Amino acid sequence: MDRPPFCAANAMAARERTGLSPHDVARQMDVLDAPVDPELVVAWESGTHFPTEPQLFALADVLWCRTTELMGIVQPRTLAEHRLARQFSVTRLTRAIGMDSAEYMKAEEWNRWPGNFLQTLSLLHALNISMRELEAACDLYDVEEITSSLTEHRPRRIRLWPRRPTADAGPVQLEH
Repeated sequence: MDRPPFCAANAMAARERTGLSPHDVARQMDVLDAPVDPELVVAWESGTHFPTEPQLFALADVLWCRTTELMGIVQPRTLAEHRLARQFSVTRLTRAIGMDSAEYMKAEEWNRWPGNFLQTLSLLHALNISMRELEAACDLYDVEEITSSLTEHRPRRIRLWPRRPTADAGPVQLEH
């Protein structure tokens, strides 16, 4: 994904809601390590230019709004939109879920989830989405495969404490 989706009208409305000028926005974005010129902020709002992912994340923080509002979407529908909604770069997300970046980028491009059991659980947790939301973002065939994998290969619970003694086990002997 070269540039994330962006709604210029929503960005302008959010900036006006905060009472910030384009110069104020540029100055605050610089503090967030996403330096831009005030002219670029105006260009975003006019729809002639679009922010990069790091710029989108910083702009949402500066304007005190959700990334999805600046993207012009109500509910994320794709893997990429879910990732952007949670302000994850591809590198940061793939590190969190233990997946190769190139493999994840293919998943976003094709809207197919290739992850194994642990990667799937990690993705659901990192993006704070349900299996149903992942299903909506991916091809149904792939999600059916994931769901069966989750139920078939579910790790067994490991008991970290001893079993309680039962009544017929006799008294518990403690050694000093």
